[in-house]
Amino acid sequence: MSDAQTPEVILCDTTVVSLQEAAIGRPDITAHWPTDAVARLDRAIAAISVFTLAEIRAGRIHANWGQRRSDRQEQLLAAYVLIPLDEEILNEYATLHAWSIRGHKMPHNDLWIAATAIARGIPLASCDQHFDSIAEAHGLEHVYLPRSAG
Repeated sequence: MSDAQTPEVILCDTTVVSLQEAAIGRPDITAHWPTDAVARLDRAIAAISVFTLAEIRAGRIHANWGQRRSDRQEQLLAAYVLIPLDEEILNEYATLHAWSIRGHKMPHNDLWIAATAIARGIPLASCDQHFDSIAEAHGLEHVYLPRSAG
């Protein structure tokens, strides 16, 4: 945290957002997350990238959700700060994409999400360990939240 008055901003990837939503009705889904990471998320300003928003909406369309359920989810998503795409994120993505082509295969949307965090200089909370390789190679701070307790 930069100072005692200002909470840090943490970018949440798609899985984190989805599991937090699911945990509203089933707290056991995230009960295994490390308590220090959860406390950090609770204190932070939670943000998402436009790619997370697009993935969530695509999943909803694919699952053929009704309007009422979709509206409820949009209300939950409104609590996140949406980070729009800009030139700095585009440049970070280009760097990460080139790195990926050189043998570090990653899903494209995850590259965009990581590029967003790197460009803004903020940590990324995710349930995907493959972000660790970006963290090591590109200075991303990765807050890992395991998908399952196992």
